[in-house]
Amino acid sequence: MKPGSDAGGHASSQSARALRWPVVCWLIILALIGIVQVVRGDAFDAVAFAVAIVLVIAGILMPQRAGRHVHTSVVVITATVLTVTVALLPRHSAGMVAAVLVTGVVALIAGWAGTASAVRPWTPGLRRLAVAWAVILVAGCLWELAQFIVGRIAPTQPSFALSDLVDPLMDVPLGKAVFAMAWLACGAFLVLRGRGTR
Repeated sequence: MKPGSDAGGHASSQSARALRWPVVCWLIILALIGIVQVVRGDAFDAVAFAVAIVLVIAGILMPQRAGRHVHTSVVVITATVLTVTVALLPRHSAGMVAAVLVTGVVALIAGWAGTASAVRPWTPGLRRLAVAWAVILVAGCLWELAQFIVGRIAPTQPSFALSDLVDPLMDVPLGKAVFAMAWLACGAFLVLRGRGTR
């Protein structure tokens, strides 16, 4: 074995991980959404998607290491507390923005811990789950993009972003509570399932 072959193999492995086409596709999607936010003049959302791109790239390029998962009960209890908090806060308030940011940070910490350990093959069930979520997310992105284009081309014509469609539900306290519960439940499920926790 030639000197440095391990290092070369590790580098090539990192390159292979970095160039996987699903990752590239998601990076392109995030970049396109960020560009749309810039065109809209929404600086907050543009920064949020830029941070998401940086985190995805960092997750790919960081060296592999053993890590410890956040316990399942901690994720569930935290999600429950955040659900109640979000449900009680007024919409579009500073408190609501802070709660959403805290939710994102908590999800990042819970989902990231230990994810750089040895790569495990995906089960058929996990692959089907990933495809289903990808279809839902891409369909939502395409709908939002179509409504954005309609609003730019024909400003006098009505356009219905997803947020506009759920506004009637979110204006009712019970509807907001149900939405918050579903949002946090899906997030907790994805964090736990994505890291292989049953």
